[in-house]
Amino acid sequence: MNLIYQYFIPYQGSDAKYNKGIIGLPDWAKIGMYSAQRYAKHISAEYMFTDQIHLNASLNVFESFRIFFDASFDKYDNIFVLDIDTIVNTKENIFDNDIKDIAMVHELGVSNRPPMPGASFSPGFFNRYFNDPNKGVISYAKKHLDPNFKWKKSKMYPNEPFALYNGGVQVWSKRGRLKARDTFKRKGHDHFRGVTGKTETPYLNMMLFHHKFDITELSTDWNRLNFQWQADGNLGKITHYNDISKDGMLTHGK
Repeated sequence: MNLIYQYFIPYQGSDAKYNKGIIGLPDWAKIGMYSAQRYAKHISAEYMFTDQIHLNASLNVFESFRIFFDASFDKYDNIFVLDIDTIVNTKENIFDNDIKDIAMVHELGVSNRPPMPGASFSPGFFNRYFNDPNKGVISYAKKHLDPNFKWKKSKMYPNEPFALYNGGVQVWSKRGRLKARDTFKRKGHDHFRGVTGKTETPYLNMMLFHHKFDITELSTDWNRLNFQWQADGNLGKITHYNDISKDGMLTHGK
């Protein structure tokens, strides 16, 4: 039995400014939800949506970790955690992929990603992102996990300088979820957030690499990020409206 899981949790605390007056479930989020519901029906998977806080995490996107911390999900064989700001364009069954512990999509082209309006990208950004002695992801890993920690590269895209598997598409096997429950500290993501200021994608990558999870790489078509589809027009099997206005979902989802 397989499940597609989505959630919508407004930003909390000091990050609440990013809600921009959102009350209830925005129209764009409904589009993402309806799209995933239709897809779940087509591939004969169960669907679950929540707008309730379960983990009480320091950042709303850490709520995706509920599916391995919450033992009630153990009845499912595989769980597809799909960000709500996505639209599914395919009828191909994502669960037909050979999923070992987890399947994810590398952010192809992330190392030379063009600046987006309001984004903090600048020359040297990615070096600071990983190696800054105070807030770098690798620096954090070396201090708190393993002094010999090394970041991995993508096997599917070997010309990329590093792997960065986007948290908007996570397909977990039961084996992978139980392994995560055993190896991820329950509040480890909050500590990571407090030190680095970063989100679930770098934390998840760091933990998967450190604990040697068997990652099944899916092609970039399974998670086309905004800087990709805006450049070449290829919406892929799943279009992800990350880091940009969600208004385009209202047109795309019609």
